[in-house]
Amino acid sequence: MFWKKKSKSKSSLVSAPIRATSLPTINEKSTSSGRHLSVSVSQNTQKNFPSPVQTRKKMDTMHGFLVPTYTLHDFDDGEECKVVRMIFQLSGVPFEFKHVHRDDYILEDYPFYALPALEMNERKYGSVLSICRHLAWRYSLSGKTAYDDAQVDDIAEKVFEVRMRIKNWIDHIEHAADHACDEECTEGTAARLLTETLFPCLERVLKAAPSSWLVGHTMTWADLLVACLVNPIIYHRPKLLQDFPLLYLHNEKVAHHDDLVGFLYHVRTRKFQDK
Repeated sequence: MFWKKKSKSKSSLVSAPIRATSLPTINEKSTSSGRHLSVSVSQNTQKNFPSPVQTRKKMDTMHGFLVPTYTLHDFDDGEECKVVRMIFQLSGVPFEFKHVHRDDYILEDYPFYALPALEMNERKYGSVLSICRHLAWRYSLSGKTAYDDAQVDDIAEKVFEVRMRIKNWIDHIEHAADHACDEECTEGTAARLLTETLFPCLERVLKAAPSSWLVGHTMTWADLLVACLVNPIIYHRPKLLQDFPLLYLHNEKVAHHDDLVGFLYHVRTRKFQDK
């Protein structure tokens, strides 16, 4: 028996429409409340031969959102707000830095009469930890889970508390201008606080962590805060880190991060003996 070859129907010759999508277009408009960004994409649709060519152009707005404008206020050296500037740098977020002269500013202009302060859409926010916590939430530098985020806060609170206690000693070893030495600079109180309390705690955290970061598998703002404290100590008093290899290597990793070049002292590669 011979079967008749079935011919293709006319309708089967018409192929599906081809859609060509251009690259997204970002439109920016600045206002007093921030930068308004809208992302649009154009799409061309046409049918293949033999149908008449039909082209339809369409511009779809994929997403529209408001990006805050930031102005960071701090004294000329900007040392206290370094961790905030590092967050901006890592996140690729533009900001303006407003230099505040120590002899010419009105303390009442800032929240809780303290600096640094972050002006966001014409509102000012004080406290380094609050600023960091908010920016980290916006730009994915918080803990990835509620538990991890609580641990990040726990570490940050303790590290910042110690930093405030030994701030004068840090200024002393950094040879800060207009620094007046006191008992804290000469009695070794700061060094004992670090080597007997804070550094052992951080070393244990790093030993228990699932990666070389303090919490989880990615960098958080707690890593930046710790690096800002430890880095000048490694540079000026490296012997204080001789019993804390993980903390030393952690600081080396942050200091050599491609997006953070220039923020911290270069950390020399150092070999530690296994205990």
